[in-house]
Amino acid sequence: MGFVNTVKALSARATMDSEDVRALLKKDHDEAKALAKQMHEATAATRRMALLAKLKPALTAHSRAEERAVYTALLRVRSDDPSHVLADEGFVEHSLLDELLMTLASTDAGTDRWRANAKVLHELLEHHITEEQSDVFAKLGDHFERDQLEAMGAQFLREKADVLRGVKTPGRTAAPTRNRGAASTARATVSKSRKVTAAKRSGAAARKKQTGVRKTGR
Repeated sequence: MGFVNTVKALSARATMDSEDVRALLKKDHDEAKALAKQMHEATAATRRMALLAKLKPALTAHSRAEERAVYTALLRVRSDDPSHVLADEGFVEHSLLDELLMTLASTDAGTDRWRANAKVLHELLEHHITEEQSDVFAKLGDHFERDQLEAMGAQFLREKADVLRGVKTPGRTAAPTRNRGAASTARATVSKSRKVTAAKRSGAAARKKQTGVRKTGR
């Protein structure tokens, strides 16, 4: 996908307006990369934590809004399209970024371990953004018209504002969105548990009925 999608994404940048969701994502990406780089390179613990205090809420809000407005839309594309793989990978990478942010927030910023986590976060973010601005942007251009991309951009801004305000609305979650693989596993586990419970109840009812028949026959 790499080269072809990179060319498509570069071509799109020449024509997309500021309301296009891709333009909004790129703006956030540039800001997040700059903060992550400064944070990784900072030597003073107070400076590191000050930069984390800016990056953590901004990146968290960006991730949740992108998942709801962009990844969900890509998952609605026909099932054999690579968009599904890209969206699933995005969910996973976001969850990894969430974990690193939480680790940094709970670790002494003056330690080598903190700096190591900051470096990994910076590198993962760079990789995630590079792939997204190539492959994901190209797929958005393939499957959605300009008005749809602008509507997606408006939704992205609403979702991000909601997360930053800490608003909880029906059908949404302020907590990090789990990747679809994990969610599917969880649903399968719940479904299996329910089936086991139902089978046990059915068996208990049958045994009770059989016992009643034996007592009546005496």
